[in-house]
Amino acid sequence: MRYNARGLAFTTTAEAGPGTMRAAVPIPPSHHGHDLGRWPLHSALTLAAVEGSVPSARAHLRQQLREWGQAEVSQDAGVVVTELVANAVTAAAGLGPAAAPVLIWLGSDGHCVLLAVADANPRPPVRLNPGPDAEGGRGLALVEAFSSRWGWHPASIAGLVKAVWAEWRLPTEAGQRPSTSLPGRCHAA
Repeated sequence: MRYNARGLAFTTTAEAGPGTMRAAVPIPPSHHGHDLGRWPLHSALTLAAVEGSVPSARAHLRQQLREWGQAEVSQDAGVVVTELVANAVTAAAGLGPAAAPVLIWLGSDGHCVLLAVADANPRPPVRLNPGPDAEGGRGLALVEAFSSRWGWHPASIAGLVKAVWAEWRLPTEAGQRPSTSLPGRCHAA
């Protein structure tokens, strides 16, 4: 692992494997219990905090998972990245026109897939319990339903101050659908 001038860990395409970005890929902090610096597959995408970033993030995630041979989680992960990036765009809207971008980080160690979305809004995410007629407020409930587990932590990556993450266990046997209802992380960190 290498570090840039600000002490931020990163890897390059050669270290990360085929199908990853050619630019340096920042490694988010390991508040979720994984040593991401040792994960062989990771990719990052920085997008403007605008509505059009949501489909771009979803397309990037699905393409990356397909290239890594982990497309079995792409439907669930697609729902989650949609919700997390939409939340980050909404959170950035309150910060004014000069808001920092949104960083989407995706990684896998072959047992687990981890997605992290970082933004510049310091307010923590709050899972709501909206009524049946409410038009919104179900985003984090969807994240919880479509991932093995999720959480958030403070971040300090290029002006971004919060990262919300979700993970998925990969199937252990051919044809077995990954579980999204079991507690705990993918495996020991």
